[in-house]
Amino acid sequence: MPTVTVFGEVIGATGFKGRSHQAEYKFLVGEKWKCSDGTTSGTTFVADTENLTGELKTVWNHPVQVQFEAEGIKGWPKLKIQVNVVDEHERTDVVGYGFCHVPMSPGTHKLEVYFTRPKGDFWSDVASSFVGGYPKYKDSDSITKSKSLPPAHQVITTGVVNVELSVWIKGVESKLGFTSLGTDKASQNGDTNQGQGTMT
Repeated sequence: MPTVTVFGEVIGATGFKGRSHQAEYKFLVGEKWKCSDGTTSGTTFVADTENLTGELKTVWNHPVQVQFEAEGIKGWPKLKIQVNVVDEHERTDVVGYGFCHVPMSPGTHKLEVYFTRPKGDFWSDVASSFVGGYPKYKDSDSITKSKSLPPAHQVITTGVVNVELSVWIKGVESKLGFTSLGTDKASQNGDTNQGQGTMT
C-alpha cells in the first residue's frame, strides 16, 4: 500500500494580537486515504506573545507526525490550523484560520501559512474589541474545500504561522502512477513554500 509520512512541527506565529495564543491543527484527507500511524490532530500549549524588534511573535515548536495509506492521489493531505487568543482570564477566542497542502515532493519544507478571520459588521467589531467574541465559521474544515466555502464575505488578515514539514513518500510512483515532484536535493537542502488560505 502506498504511504505518505509527514513529520515536523508547528513552529510559531507572527502578527497575532493578544496576550497569549495556542494553535489547533488537523490533517484532512480524501475518502481513499486513511491514517495508519501517528496523530491527525492536536493542540499546542498556550504560549505568551512577545513584541520582538517591533514584531509580535509566538513560539510553540509543537511536533506533528502522521502516516497515511492511499488508494488514490485524489484527496492529498492538507493541514488546517486555527489560532486562538487566550486572555488573562483564560478565555479563548478564534483569531484566525489558515491551511496549506502537504508538499508532494519528498524532503523538508518550510511553509508560511497566512491567516484570516471573518469580518463582522461595525457594531460586532466594536463589541468584540471590548468583550471578545469574533465572528467564526460553523465548520472550520470548509475553508479547505472550495465547494463548501461560505457565501461571499469580508475577511481580516490576522497573522502568519510558520510550519516545517518533512515528507516521505513510498510506493506512490509504482502503485498509483504518480511521479512525486522534486529530487533528493530537496531532501538534503530543504525548500521554502507558502501555504495559502482560501479566504481572500
